[in-house]
Amino acid sequence: MPKTILMMFLVVVSGSAAAEWAQVGANEISTFYADPAGIRNADNPVKMWDLLDFKAAQSRPYGAPYLSQKTLQEYDCKEQRTRKIDLLRYSENMGEGEVASTDSDPGKWEPVPPGTVSRALWEFVCGKR
Repeated sequence: MPKTILMMFLVVVSGSAAAEWAQVGANEISTFYADPAGIRNADNPVKMWDLLDFKAAQSRPYGAPYLSQKTLQEYDCKEQRTRKIDLLRYSENMGEGEVASTDSDPGKWEPVPPGTVSRALWEFVCGKR
């Protein structure tokens, strides 16, 4: 009986901790989402998780194929730039399944060009401030 209660508790907790993804846009390759509840930092720069959900399996020269990736990005709203903090690729859509690969090496600051996924996400997070 105690194991059953513990399992039910863990299911409830893990379900409530899941991101409530807001669709930001889509293109022929993927649909992209932002986690507005996870926006961190009140000042500039701002951190937010995003999710790219691919329509077909993606592959890299190394690692297993993947259908989605979650990225923790840092956004500089004043300078219109962004950089990757952490990236996780998943075997299934919507960040489900096995972790196919990770990249925890923070990237360099990059400009946010118009008409890109990065621009749509930057506008989402910086417009929320």
